[in-house]
Amino acid sequence: MRNLPRVWVFVLVLILGVMGAVGWQYLRSQESLRRAEAEQALTSVAVLKLNEIAEWRATRIADAELLAQNPTLLASMRTWYHGPAQSPAFRDDLLDDARSRMEMFVKARKFHDIRVIDAANRTIVGVHAEGAELEDATTSATVAQARASGRVAFGQIHDHGGIALIDVVVPLFSHSDDPLMRASGLVLVVQVDPRVYLYPLLQRWPTPSASGETLLARRIGDDVVFISPLRHRPDSPLTFHMPLSSEKLAAAVGLRGTIGVVGGRDYRDVPILAATFRVDGTDWIMVSKMDEDEALATQHRETLMGLGILFAMGIAIVAVMIAMAEEAGSSERLAAAEARAELAARDAWLGAIFRAAPIGIGLVRQRVLLEVSDGFCRLTGLPREEMLGETSRQFYPTQEEFLRAGEAARSQLAANGAAELETTWINADGRPLTVCLNAALVDAANPEGDVTFIVTDITARKAQEQALIQRSRELERSNKELATFAYVASHDLRSPLRGIAQLSDWIVEDMPSEMPPEIDEHLKLMRSRVARMEHLLDDLLSYSRVGRIEGETATVDVAELCRESFDLLAPPPGFTLELAGDLPRLTTRVAPLSQVFQNLIGNALKHRDRDTGTITISGKLVAGGHAYTVADDGPGIPPQFHERIFGLFQTLRPRDEVEGSGMGLALVRKQVELYGGEIVVHSDGGRGAAFEFTWPDDADMKGLRNDRHVA
Repeated sequence: MRNLPRVWVFVLVLILGVMGAVGWQYLRSQESLRRAEAEQALTSVAVLKLNEIAEWRATRIADAELLAQNPTLLASMRTWYHGPAQSPAFRDDLLDDARSRMEMFVKARKFHDIRVIDAANRTIVGVHAEGAELEDATTSATVAQARASGRVAFGQIHDHGGIALIDVVVPLFSHSDDPLMRASGLVLVVQVDPRVYLYPLLQRWPTPSASGETLLARRIGDDVVFISPLRHRPDSPLTFHMPLSSEKLAAAVGLRGTIGVVGGRDYRDVPILAATFRVDGTDWIMVSKMDEDEALATQHRETLMGLGILFAMGIAIVAVMIAMAEEAGSSERLAAAEARAELAARDAWLGAIFRAAPIGIGLVRQRVLLEVSDGFCRLTGLPREEMLGETSRQFYPTQEEFLRAGEAARSQLAANGAAELETTWINADGRPLTVCLNAALVDAANPEGDVTFIVTDITARKAQEQALIQRSRELERSNKELATFAYVASHDLRSPLRGIAQLSDWIVEDMPSEMPPEIDEHLKLMRSRVARMEHLLDDLLSYSRVGRIEGETATVDVAELCRESFDLLAPPPGFTLELAGDLPRLTTRVAPLSQVFQNLIGNALKHRDRDTGTITISGKLVAGGHAYTVADDGPGIPPQFHERIFGLFQTLRPRDEVEGSGMGLALVRKQVELYGGEIVVHSDGGRGAAFEFTWPDDADMKGLRNDRHVA
């Protein structure tokens, strides 16, 4: 190095400094970009989870209101309450009728318990317990809230005998015309187990992630209490507390009022990125989070790679300089000549590297261009000769934007020695470009000196960001429309139907004992149409929920599941169910598979043409899962109708002959195809039909995604 002229040493240091400054500014801009992308993705996940929780809560409230309006339950409780002098056996029968209706709802909706409570908080009738006073303070508070408001009350998650439960309380007879019943204080308590639907939907993460997690927390006193399972701790819900005053705990930050994307740490004291939102109708805070190391892994890899490239280039330049020094001969004249030649070659080499750089790089003095790279020329569409010596005003659409960008860059350079800003340029064709400028002072001590900069075209990225925002809005709108539809189908549309059914009962009561046959026939027809419409609403609601409410994952015996579905449909005495001995046990989502078997068995029973018959269910192993066949010996299905029967509202026989909504097989196909399967029907139109479908046999329900097959 001692043989190198001082000017060469200065040039070496200058080049290394410029390379380091430009490279470092570029890496910082990429770091900001990656962090913004990670925050946007985390916000999208949080909004998705928030909508799912809102839909789950609305569904639980709607289910409780539906049961509270059940005519059988209301009639039983009204008769029981008005008849204390009646025989104990008769009163017990009334409670048994009410309990039977509750047990059906517990089984169908997978509730933990349902019970009716009197004004003294004693359980009159329930699925699991009777006669005990409510000792749980949270349940008592929810009951008091429902009585005071006369409306449904959604309680807190609380511990009940070692199980986390949520109470949904609906006042009975609060709007009754009977003043005695209005004053009865009777309420319906539906206990929801959040492990069935709520906790599984929280634990699902849209993409593979080693640390992605969504959790719920609420404030109790001066503590943050985690009310959902934690991915990285074994504590049960409601048992793990942390101080609300924790400065960097994401859940505590959200409970103190900061909503949106936050940094900080989680309950493990690990640095994270998190999005916090309040859950409507509750005092819960929802936190969707990911370890910072995972969220910014791409950024870290790119930073290390960039530093490695900069270091390698610096070593290469130093090596060239040392080699040039060692090549110097003893003759001063020869050494000077060789040094001049090497210097010229090196300047040409560095200039070529600078000009040939694929990204837009430039050097300016007082906003006048001194040098630009080939990438810069391609970005602007102008040749180098037309730009050098000219000001950068030629790239800006207006004088105002030129001055604004210059002032913003000047203030940042004066304060930090570097600047980063977004602005609008126009290229040679007049096309507007959104660009990101990263600039650095060549001499940090001279804010008015030369400035090197990198310009990046971010027009496409900005368009993608806007498209992502629009897609998020469309998804939010779609989810709201689905939730509105489910509410209307389960509540508003049923009210007129119940009024029609009640009207037909009043007509029968007011008619003389000898009712004309034609009027009796008309009333029967009216009742059958009401029942058909209610069945259609139930099927439409089930169809809309497919894929949104998937149920819990559990290990199930397929043979036992088929027997339960068959018994639940109450088949005629002459029908039998035959199960193959090779039906498997598998871990799957139980509710969708149960619905598929129940609809296929119900279809066979509904379309029978004689009093006896046999339904056979078998299975076999296929790639990615199992293929199941549900066959019957009833009427066949002509081949030309094999596709039509899976359409919405499609039946092959008039609805006056076969009661049905025409939705059963459409629901089956939607459930099967949701998890990558297929369903086909085998029948020649004579006797018998066999429906064959595939179902994944893995807990993640992804086994058939790449191996779709029906034999």
